[in-house]
Amino acid sequence: MTGKKRIVWIDIAKALGIIAVVIGHAYPQHDTFYKFLYWWHMPLFFMIGGFFLKPVKFNQFKVFAHKRLLPLLRDYFAFGLLLTILAAWRAPDRWQALLTGLGQLVYGGVQLNGTLSAFWFMTVYLLTVTLLALLIAYVPQPGVRWAIVSGAFILGTSYSNAQTVLGFALPGDADLVLCALFYMYAGREWFRWQRQQPPATKWSGVLLTLSSLLLIAQQADVIDFKLYLKSHEITSTVLAFVVPLMICGLIFIAAHWLQYTAFSASLVFIGKHTLPIMYLHKLIFVVIEQLSGTYWPLLAVAGVVLPLMAMVLSERLKLKRRQLFWLTPTLQ
Repeated sequence: MTGKKRIVWIDIAKALGIIAVVIGHAYPQHDTFYKFLYWWHMPLFFMIGGFFLKPVKFNQFKVFAHKRLLPLLRDYFAFGLLLTILAAWRAPDRWQALLTGLGQLVYGGVQLNGTLSAFWFMTVYLLTVTLLALLIAYVPQPGVRWAIVSGAFILGTSYSNAQTVLGFALPGDADLVLCALFYMYAGREWFRWQRQQPPATKWSGVLLTLSSLLLIAQQADVIDFKLYLKSHEITSTVLAFVVPLMICGLIFIAAHWLQYTAFSASLVFIGKHTLPIMYLHKLIFVVIEQLSGTYWPLLAVAGVVLPLMAMVLSERLKLKRRQLFWLTPTLQ
């Protein structure tokens, strides 16, 4: 970040989140561990998305879109187009597959599967950031804001999915904004309260105990809590309110602690480059599965490491091209 010092523990929290996403996609069983990952990894990214969110009024929207929305939208279509072309190349009818894939990329949401299945997050994220920035600009009362995002969350968890209610899925899974608004606003308010001070570690024991009890209850079939945002499978509104915030609080505490360990530099590096991992890990899975099977720990490691390697190589090639351009002497 030019001119700004990055907050180390936030990058570490993002790293823990993206590692959980990759493991969740690689892990073959839908058991308690799998469900536990989905309880928090996507809410975590929505919460972090609210940390630095500022109010945006309509006359400021052009600058906001240029700085915050368009770069992410550009990456969405750049990576999406690459993966769509690669998928179409392997199809029997390449041109038809390409056209279908491009249509699905533009429509987004549940239309995106296979190597593009993780892309749903970005459209929901962009819509949520936009709506929340406008909300906090035009609704100054915190109590009213909480009422709005909480009401939206209750509405968003009151039906099975848009396909059932409307007969079709909304573009970009837009209805998931109803749930994401709550997580993002909760993240914003938590960060404003906490600022850059270490979180109250005295609460870590309470959060850890409650989370452990929930895991035990899930394993013992006392509860069956699912929080699959993309497919809109949310089995309990109350637990969806509380559990992600609880576990994300633990993740933030863990991130603060990890910044003082030997793992810090590696996790920060991962946290700075979560988007390439999110966009490319499913492609890595396809390649690895064809070469060596479906051993999920190998998929998870490769899904994190190989996109990072591709990103580093790309950045070095760009740097060398720039150096070659600027350092090549002009012919006299």
